[in-house]
Amino acid sequence: MEMSDLLQRLIKAPESDSFSTAREAASTIIKERGLPSRKNEEYKYTNLSKILERNFGEFGGNEESATDLSALIPDLSDNQLVFVNGILSEELSSYKLPEGITISTIEESKELVEQDVGAKSDEFLLLNTSSLNTGITINIAKSALIEKPIVLIHITDSSKNQAVAHPRVLINGAESAQATIAELFIGNGDALSFTNAVTEINCAASSNLSYIKIGNENGNQLHVGNTQVNVAEKAIFNAMTVNFGGKMVRNNLQISLNGSHSEANLDGLYVTDNKEHIDNHTVVDHKVPNCNSNELYKGIMNGSSKGIFNGKIYVRQDAQVTNAFQSNKNILLSDNATINTKPQLEIWADDVKCSHGCTTGKLDKEQLFYLRARGIGEHSAKLMLLDAYANEVIERIKDENLRTYVQEILHTKIDE
Repeated sequence: MEMSDLLQRLIKAPESDSFSTAREAASTIIKERGLPSRKNEEYKYTNLSKILERNFGEFGGNEESATDLSALIPDLSDNQLVFVNGILSEELSSYKLPEGITISTIEESKELVEQDVGAKSDEFLLLNTSSLNTGITINIAKSALIEKPIVLIHITDSSKNQAVAHPRVLINGAESAQATIAELFIGNGDALSFTNAVTEINCAASSNLSYIKIGNENGNQLHVGNTQVNVAEKAIFNAMTVNFGGKMVRNNLQISLNGSHSEANLDGLYVTDNKEHIDNHTVVDHKVPNCNSNELYKGIMNGSSKGIFNGKIYVRQDAQVTNAFQSNKNILLSDNATINTKPQLEIWADDVKCSHGCTTGKLDKEQLFYLRARGIGEHSAKLMLLDAYANEVIERIKDENLRTYVQEILHTKIDE
């Protein structure tokens, strides 16, 4: 299948003219550039285009899902918005929005969508925009304190045939707003599916927003997620990205610190097995003085799976008095598992404190021996060590319900 034929299949026919200008601009660029291949340094280890070309035939998808949502995240059922193949399902959703939260269609934010279209935009973001028909905007009011997380559940349903979904979410946190938004990506069906999600987050001055992305997709799912974040003066943004599977997953997280005394905290966990493939690319751009960023990503690879971490920190010339720290740690449980890790710093300022590093190894033999010497079986001992290793990241999820949910998935995954 030629690239032009593949793009023609992936780009959905518009149902309205709301985004015609943005769609046309994005379509023109993506058709000229094509989807990235191994020749593209940013996608060197994650050749999604090749899989899409080889495997995707006719696809569609239905808006009905047999997935049982009742027990997905206990005690948060009142704040769950459910999307099936990128479309909000009023029937499956159950939400009683607290005061301070409003939800509208993304059509009301057309000008922000149009700003995303440019020659330097990621190809998959352009692909999402070229197919854009609908999406949602979540607005958090000035000084609002939202105690319970707002949960967005994205189901890519390939129960009847191959499916493609292009979800689009815009989150605006007004001045001094505090809230947690969680996005959960799951699959339903045995046919191959492709989710190409875009989430844009704007943190106004003195706001404090937390964003949690949970990927628990099956071995038939391809996933690309572009999350773009703008952080204003004195705002704090916390990002948590956890992935527990998927045929091939690529997470692009790009954060711009645009206002002085702003802060970004990035945490990530990826757990792979069999032939699963998870790729995390992060960018933190320090554009102004007196900003902080902290980043910790951890990986557990088993079977013949593959993990990739590429983290970049930019410190612009005007961004004096910058503190930026980045760490990537990995455990390989199998001789056939692999990790490619590349932490990077690009610094043009001179008054900075910055560090980055990575480690890769196997379970600590001395710790394992210590547990075995106290009568703990080998399998249980390994689980205890892996649980403790992963919980350094998971324990940073403040909401108890979300934290418990992620821990349960972890225990199921590492006990397989």
